[in-house]
Amino acid sequence: MVSVSAARRLLPAWAWLRTATFRASRAGHAPARPRPLAACLAAALLLLSGLAGSLAFAEISREYRIKAAYLYNLLRFINWPPVEQSEETPVTICIYGYNPFERYLEKLETRKVDDRPIKIRYVGEPDPLDGCAMLFISQYNTTEPALLSAESPPPILTVSDGDNFLRRGGMVALANVGNNIQLDINLTRGRAAGFQFSANLLEVARTVR
Repeated sequence: MVSVSAARRLLPAWAWLRTATFRASRAGHAPARPRPLAACLAAALLLLSGLAGSLAFAEISREYRIKAAYLYNLLRFINWPPVEQSEETPVTICIYGYNPFERYLEKLETRKVDDRPIKIRYVGEPDPLDGCAMLFISQYNTTEPALLSAESPPPILTVSDGDNFLRRGGMVALANVGNNIQLDINLTRGRAAGFQFSANLLEVARTVR
């Protein structure tokens, strides 16, 4: 089997060969209700299992199934700034540029957060980010959205698995540590955008700054 590190080196070329699909959507987010983090992660991992990657990308596929589960649980353990939203308004996870999750995220569209449906939306420069509750920026992107450097960040939770993401203005980093995925949280940046992070989430984070 091809190693994880070798597969990661192949991914940029693989991404170039794939056709990106962008879909428009309008969405928002409402405050989440705390639930046991371990139980939510276990349920989400069961939900997202079932699609096997190719031999060369098997380990990468497993990695992004786990990261998709983390995105799902971030929706549950972070409270967004209060806005008027109906129960029919979807909670939108936006994927910026390259999508490393393949089809795993679409499984989240069968779930709900606080009785609101989840919507996956694909964006790129210069697409508007209005309606994005969360914006995931893959480590394989060569560009980043301007909101990372905004002095007053908008209420969009920025998440990435790229190196030094918090230093560049991101809020949550999904860090590969051995065979595990761990959270690094920029609490200062998140609070500046109006987010409230649950104590359970902060407790399991590797670093909080």
